[in-house]
Amino acid sequence: MRDPHVASLRYRLVPGESISFDRPPPIEWETEAFRMRLADGVATFEMVGHHPREETARECVESYLRAWEIDAALRVGCAQIAFEFDRADVIDRDPPPPGTVQVVCPRPVVLTLKLPTVTLHFTQSWYPEPPRAFVVSPDVETMWGRYEAYLEGRESLAAMAYSCLDLLQTSAGGQEKAAKQYGISRQVLSQLGRLTSEVGDERTARKFKRLRQRRPHTGAERAWIEAAVKALTLRAGEWAFDPGASRPQITMSDLPKL
Repeated sequence: MRDPHVASLRYRLVPGESISFDRPPPIEWETEAFRMRLADGVATFEMVGHHPREETARECVESYLRAWEIDAALRVGCAQIAFEFDRADVIDRDPPPPGTVQVVCPRPVVLTLKLPTVTLHFTQSWYPEPPRAFVVSPDVETMWGRYEAYLEGRESLAAMAYSCLDLLQTSAGGQEKAAKQYGISRQVLSQLGRLTSEVGDERTARKFKRLRQRRPHTGAERAWIEAAVKALTLRAGEWAFDPGASRPQITMSDLPKL
């Protein structure tokens, strides 16, 4: 091709093992970079800007898809969806004269995304909403990775939550700055710190020797910690999308009762 242009990209939606979709209506969304339509398990992205190479178009779209996957997972507590690359539709904006021989070598590329194993299964008649104001920053990717390890049984609740809290506060420069930067009540941050440093299992005590775990978490405490970590991770992604936006503060009333 003399002037290749990536017109669109197609991805197949892969449901997690815990969910099935029963004839959900299509979803459409538009950004400055693309127009998206998800229907019948296929997401089609029509590129707005010019991309002469598949790689740059995919980089733009797949960062958005990753945000969609993590945003949806955080809102329900487990991975709901993943996307597998299907194909790129490339056109020539300056085609050669008729009769010119052209050689095109397709390069198959497969995007494989892992979904955690879960035991429950449910069916819903709608797709998870695409994120409006959420991006996957390095901190978000790390926090979700720790939470995913917890879901898969590779990390204890206290160790996972402590690491996420420490990352958030360290990135901001301390608890007070984190509370102000992300719009999170200091009471929430303090409570999460207490529950991950004073309470927990033996595995966490061995991993963080400076901590003094006294007893296992209660069911209410486990539910609270899970909800708090998900809320903090979502807020980190919202802040990364627009650090200057005004958002409601995350307070104790937004989380389960202890």
